[in-house]
Amino acid sequence: MTDDRGGRTTIGDEIFEQVEKLVEGQGMRRTDAFKKISADTGRREGTVAANYYRVARKKGATLQPRTRRSGGSSDSVDAALERALASVKELANLARAQEDELNALREQSAQLEKLRKMLNN
Repeated sequence: MTDDRGGRTTIGDEIFEQVEKLVEGQGMRRTDAFKKISADTGRREGTVAANYYRVARKKGATLQPRTRRSGGSSDSVDAALERALASVKELANLARAQEDELNALREQSAQLEKLRKMLNN
């Protein structure tokens, strides 16, 4: 594929152009444009966004500064640890329940085997 100047275009350039058309032409938000392109192409939404922003920075577009999602506070770390601990506890409970069910099935299997032997005699 080549661009208007005869040079080779990249997937990033194509994505950038598609996003710009959707944003300017259809009044779509960038995140919605990323979702649409992702659905249309089968690429991950994050990959689409990364390609767009890489090309946008290369072209010198003014972008909002990047912000951290977690803020880095100890409260968010504590909350994450609490969620992780709760998930581990839930997983342990599920494993115990499966073990109990497996033991019950083993007992039933042993009883069925005894019945089979009795019927075959």
